[in-house]
Amino acid sequence: MSDLVLLLQRLSQLATAPLLGVLLISILVVAVIRNWRLALPVMIAQYVVVGIMLARVAQPAVALIKLLAGVLVCLTLSIAAQRADDLRAKRGELVAAERVRNPSWRVMPSQVLLRAVATALMLTAAFGAATRFPLPKLAPDFTLAAYALIASALLVIATAPEALNHGLGLLMFLSGIELIAVPLESSVSVAVLLGFMTLGLGVALSYITLADVADPPLAEAT
Repeated sequence: MSDLVLLLQRLSQLATAPLLGVLLISILVVAVIRNWRLALPVMIAQYVVVGIMLARVAQPAVALIKLLAGVLVCLTLSIAAQRADDLRAKRGELVAAERVRNPSWRVMPSQVLLRAVATALMLTAAFGAATRFPLPKLAPDFTLAAYALIASALLVIATAPEALNHGLGLLMFLSGIELIAVPLESSVSVAVLLGFMTLGLGVALSYITLADVADPPLAEAT
């Protein structure tokens, strides 16, 4: 554990621009791509970036709590999503792996383009809000990152068709809130509380993801 803390402390010394760039790209991918096989690995990368940013303003151990909680939630969601895909496959429905290997080129371009344009507009609005309405006691990069996460999260929640995608939006929203709260109160107790919130949300999302695809006979029997 001490090695992870030391590594996070060293990574926190990286330049701001590359971190923001990776964060914005991850936001764009999660908002545009609705396939969990692509979105969840990107979410892990997003949690790494958020953890590195938090290590700049709080104890590395505090940032590590956020990072580990986020990675654990993503792994849990991937297991639940795979189980949900197995249930869909038994009913003959199209699953995530098939959508990656055999994309629907007639439908996908218009949907992806529409989501990309909407996400670009939200990120532009976040940049404008960060410039005109900076958050008190926060560095400009934290303000921009928080606004971008919250704005894009609301877009994902409003437009996503599946519970898992709604959950990714909620997780992004919570990350944005943490970028605001942790610099103001960087105690371990606050970090632990937010970490438990992330874990609790992950457990709830895993249950909902499986409940959405439960076999009708099983649902009636219970």
